[in-house]
Amino acid sequence: MKRLVAYLFASITALLLSGAALAVRAEISAADQQALQSQYVNKVLIFRKSYRILERLEVKVDGTLPGNLRPGFWSMDGACQVKELDFRKDAVTFKCTKLWANVQDDGQLHYFPASAALKGKTDYPEKMEVVFRTNPAGETVAQVTERVNKIFLSEQDPMLAATPGPISAYIQKQSILPDIDPTTGAGFDGTPPKALSTPTPDMSREALLVGQAGRESFVVLVDAEGKANVLVFTRLLQYGLEETTIDAVKRWKFEPAMKDGKPTPIRIAMDVDYKRPAPPR
Repeated sequence: MKRLVAYLFASITALLLSGAALAVRAEISAADQQALQSQYVNKVLIFRKSYRILERLEVKVDGTLPGNLRPGFWSMDGACQVKELDFRKDAVTFKCTKLWANVQDDGQLHYFPASAALKGKTDYPEKMEVVFRTNPAGETVAQVTERVNKIFLSEQDPMLAATPGPISAYIQKQSILPDIDPTTGAGFDGTPPKALSTPTPDMSREALLVGQAGRESFVVLVDAEGKANVLVFTRLLQYGLEETTIDAVKRWKFEPAMKDGKPTPIRIAMDVDYKRPAPPR
């Protein structure tokens, strides 16, 4: 009899402790789990900001990210495809395939798995996890979705207009024409700008990985102080080279164009030739 009482007491205690544990567990109901699976699995998610060579991104309960994240090339690190959702008591993990993007002639971004670009090379992560920490008080579909939308563009966001990297401003369906014809020099009756320092940007790590090289063409605005900025690309190479070009042009120096004795802003056509480094001997 004593053994039976002890057994019953132990069983009841275990049930009470189990109930207490369940009460504080960050529980997502089976129905909500299914709803989140239907909402996100196989969907392409586009980051609001890109982070370089990232395999794991942890999102706090308040939707913020940890510090010390390096900015990435958005065309390389800006999107992923959700393959699976993993539900744990303290987190929901989005297990994703990393996607890269190219800008095609239609001016749109076209995505493909990073593995297709790497062609067997392994110096770049092909998968990543985005971990959304859950609230001990419990989570609903709406709460998880709100947190996801702080990190990714929602379905209602315009894809190109809201791209978090710098290239979106340069993807335009109407080209910006230079003020000076690059072949004849016609179109401007003043003194054109003179380049003082226009060093070629370094190759991006991603371009080196896939062996990308060639000429990138664009229109630059040289302002009245001789500072330069890319206005639009007329030929893109991708794999991060458009972003290295944008950053480099901001550091270029010119003597400004002159008209009627005054410095004046002007749009000019420019090129950058990216060359593959020579193989080591």
